[in-house]
Amino acid sequence: MKLRYTRICCSLALVMVAFSLMAQTKGPQYADNSPRGFVEGFYSWYVPRALNQDTTSGWRETLRLMRADISPQLAKLLEEDSAAQSKCKDLVSLDFDPFLYTQEPAEHYETASIVQTKTAYRANIYRLEAGQRAQKPDIIAEFTQKDGHWFFVNFIYPGGSDLLTVLKSRPRCTTSKGTSHKE
Repeated sequence: MKLRYTRICCSLALVMVAFSLMAQTKGPQYADNSPRGFVEGFYSWYVPRALNQDTTSGWRETLRLMRADISPQLAKLLEEDSAAQSKCKDLVSLDFDPFLYTQEPAEHYETASIVQTKTAYRANIYRLEAGQRAQKPDIIAEFTQKDGHWFFVNFIYPGGSDLLTVLKSRPRCTTSKGTSHKE
């Protein structure tokens, strides 16, 4: 009888741990399936995580949790960027948050206008400081929908650059971690 009771308690404990872990690693929850619901849902979920982690580990963890919400091309380039840095002594990967275009995230961001282009949507994302919205968008999130599922295809930065271009033009690692030889 005692063994059966112990097994039941252990089983219940494992179930509780599993549900707890699932809750901690869940990606963004979207209020609705509209373009605004998708973008606002992502940033509402992402910004608190970006504030609680360093710039690099925050977006890398997010990539793992929300891979389905990023286009295959963009996800592949982000993963390659992360892998390159793990092998290199010098900085070769992104040194800023690619989803917020900053090294120091604000506590709040606002999704302003969303416009539809021929192939995607673009949402202007503004940082809020002391309740005041920045004069210009910090980033423009570009996203689309396929088979009823929204996903990001690019992030456009002030000055005309964008995440896809930045990732495609990253320098190669010339010195491996722990060594000083050329590749």
